[in-house]
Amino acid sequence: MVTAAIALVATGCSSSDSSSTAKITPDATIFVQSFKFHDVPATLQSGLVVLLFQNQESFPIEHEMIPIALESGQTAQDVIDGAKTNGPEDEDNWLHIGGDFGTAPTNGGLVEILNLPPGTYAFACWQTGTQSGGENGPPHAAKGMVSEFTVS
Repeated sequence: MVTAAIALVATGCSSSDSSSTAKITPDATIFVQSFKFHDVPATLQSGLVVLLFQNQESFPIEHEMIPIALESGQTAQDVIDGAKTNGPEDEDNWLHIGGDFGTAPTNGGLVEILNLPPGTYAFACWQTGTQSGGENGPPHAAKGMVSEFTVS
């Protein structure tokens, strides 16, 4: 499924010459497991960044990887604390970068293409599903599903 998404993006970006083949190589492959982002690079280069996001949970649940800008002095812990205090509505308190990329079901994934200027950012998941299959519950960011990174 993830390979198909990359192929689809590559097809959309290729020239009209059917003999040419465009391939997209992700700058990073990030996965979620146990309500935590894994393999988030500490630093990414500014400019166009291609990220492959995979949901590798062992139970059925949807996750998202929303890139948000952190202002000077803010950290991933501020995002976690806000989500704990305000619930899913706290998402509106953060500047989203690049739009809404949608959710990835268990064993699914998606490609995110961002144009990032230098700064400090985090990925956060605001979905509220639970491991037991419930739709309600705190946003996953409140469970610590936030990962900070820098763009230089």
